[in-house]
Amino acid sequence: MAVLLIRLKFTLLGHSPTGMRLFGTALAVLGLGITWYFALAAGSDAVRADLLSLAFAVWAATWMLGPTVANGTGVLRSQYFALLPLDRRRLGAILLLTMFFDIGPALTLVALAALAWHALAVDPAALLVAVPGVLLLWVFVVSLSRLVFRALGAAMHSRLGMEIASVQWGLILAGLFFGWMAVQPAFTATLDLSENGLGDGAVGAVLSALPTSWPVLAVQAAAAGSWGAASAWIGALALLTGALVAVTAVLLAPRVGARGVRRRGRPLGAHPPTARGPRFPLLPDTPLGAVVGKELRQWWRDPWRGLELRASLWAALFIGLLTWSSGTFSFFAPFTGVIAAFIMALSTSNMYGHDGTALWLSVVGQGRDTVRADVRGRQVAILLLIVPGAALLSAAFVVATGSPWAWPYVVTGMAVFFGVGSGLALLLSVVALSPGVDPQLRVDANDSGDNQVQVWIALVALPLLSAPAVLAAVFLGLAGLPWAAAPVGVLNGALAAWWLGRVAYRRLEARLPEAFARIRYGKEVALRTVPANGSLLDRLERTAIEGNAETRPTGS
Repeated sequence: MAVLLIRLKFTLLGHSPTGMRLFGTALAVLGLGITWYFALAAGSDAVRADLLSLAFAVWAATWMLGPTVANGTGVLRSQYFALLPLDRRRLGAILLLTMFFDIGPALTLVALAALAWHALAVDPAALLVAVPGVLLLWVFVVSLSRLVFRALGAAMHSRLGMEIASVQWGLILAGLFFGWMAVQPAFTATLDLSENGLGDGAVGAVLSALPTSWPVLAVQAAAAGSWGAASAWIGALALLTGALVAVTAVLLAPRVGARGVRRRGRPLGAHPPTARGPRFPLLPDTPLGAVVGKELRQWWRDPWRGLELRASLWAALFIGLLTWSSGTFSFFAPFTGVIAAFIMALSTSNMYGHDGTALWLSVVGQGRDTVRADVRGRQVAILLLIVPGAALLSAAFVVATGSPWAWPYVVTGMAVFFGVGSGLALLLSVVALSPGVDPQLRVDANDSGDNQVQVWIALVALPLLSAPAVLAAVFLGLAGLPWAAAPVGVLNGALAAWWLGRVAYRRLEARLPEAFARIRYGKEVALRTVPANGSLLDRLERTAIEGNAETRPTGS
């Protein structure tokens, strides 16, 4: 069975997009080179031990976060096998086994093998614990990756879990946008580490306590002749790895039944329970008001939507704290609300992909103003949800950093970026729609669809469309009239929101059945509905269909 599934995995890999995989492979090769550089260039055995402990911890952290960032659901999803008459826990263990057969785990094993080189350098007899230590650490790291990824998906079924996932995504986004601040210090520190190691400070003590350092400690103990301690470290790692594998196999096991299907029964004729969730009595009794209310409830109730909205605010908060603490870039801190607006446009650029096949309700109920109300209502709802939090963040950092000079620039930036972002997110959600797993079938944290094409387009289009207000803020600020740029920002944002929203709903009106077919039947069918040499929007749609990974499982 394992051999069959491994062969199936390689067959699927041969027919899947390679862009993100090539990028991940390049990063793994870079990490491999750095790890072996540490092993070969260390100034002493003690320094080499410190550096390997640091490198192994980084490998584990990368494996924990990498699949979430790269949409790493795995080639073989457990849902594919849910209806087969197989022992589920055994199947979960086999699915975990297939994870070790790929280029990433192979490169990781080669990197971890630097521990064997360290054992040869200190005492060849230490290879007796180094070799099993490398293998156990390899199994530990890959299993930990699957455990974190699936546990994150399982946590999405509760509000607390969703908030934890939002914090994690916020940290990831903050690192992606402002991680460059740590590159130069890290490069300088790397050159010093190869000579001096980590020393006796708190960093070294924390790294020594991590399970990724236990094989290194075992080698050190064996080299010192303390074989009892070496055996204890390897034994502890073996027990922890065994427990990790057992838990991960359970999480990977397929489950029958969709989320939310089981409901408490009620006596025949009894009144249905009152719907839970926020009420919005101030909304107008119009199609637009109905869509706004529906969207506010969906953003509140759907964990996969809430994840993207909250992650924007968490990322802005972490970026503000990071820049404030840096000293050199502390002037960025008051603009956390602007940063939240920018990230919001990236993270909400696949709204119709979130809906899944529920878009069928709009298809069969399409009237004269149905689509226009749907697009405009989504624009209004997303602004109602995120603008107050973003404004509060910026106000807090302006006061905390003592930067009243930033008020006009913050107001201008938030006005233009929220306006442009709300329109651009809807346009990309329509034109570059990326189907994911249908909401009732979602398991993993990024089952709502791949939006990498939308993100790259928004990274370029958002600054360009906001350029008038940004340039006005710069030049009027230099002229001593920063508040004069605020009306420009409001006008720029309002016009962009109106125009981009208009393009979005007119495009959706003309291609609503095709949009549903794209969600329901996948990219192969969708490509047949888009002209090969059509308009700019047609070319953009084809690019998104071909470029985004299809996370929709077969049969959903």
